[in-house]
Amino acid sequence: MAVHSPLRDTQTRTPTSPTRGGLRVSTWVLGIVGGIAAFLGTFILLGGEDQSLGLGGEMSWRVGEIDPAWGYGLLAVGVVALLGMAALVVRARSLPVTPAAPRSGWADVLTHAVVFLVVNAFLWAQDIAMGGGLGYAYWVTIPWGIGLAAHALAVYRDERRPAGR
Repeated sequence: MAVHSPLRDTQTRTPTSPTRGGLRVSTWVLGIVGGIAAFLGTFILLGGEDQSLGLGGEMSWRVGEIDPAWGYGLLAVGVVALLGMAALVVRARSLPVTPAAPRSGWADVLTHAVVFLVVNAFLWAQDIAMGGGLGYAYWVTIPWGIGLAAHALAVYRDERRPAGR
């Protein structure tokens, strides 16, 4: 007779389960957007009059010049998004666990490339907006680009390697 153990079920959960894959992306997006919105709202409401908020240069504002309604709105949106993220996490824990399909190495490279593009686009936009020209963004882009190229090369080499080696 098999005994059902809740502890054993939690140990076999796989975060890359196809059943819960879409929930994982939604959870990340809600968590990131909610966290940023809640932080900005709190900063607008509690920051000093002389504090600045923005990317720098002409794309920044003094907290004293921002209407407090923006702070309350951002804080409310952030809290709602974080509560939505928490609801998705709780819901995902109750879904059946299915074995994860093996991921291609190229899927990992694609994920790495998308994160690289998003983060570096933000850094370059901030660097240009600050008006100082090329201040620091290339110090992140060049080594990370080398790492991304090495990641792609490793996946390429692994796929070309015969199965017995």
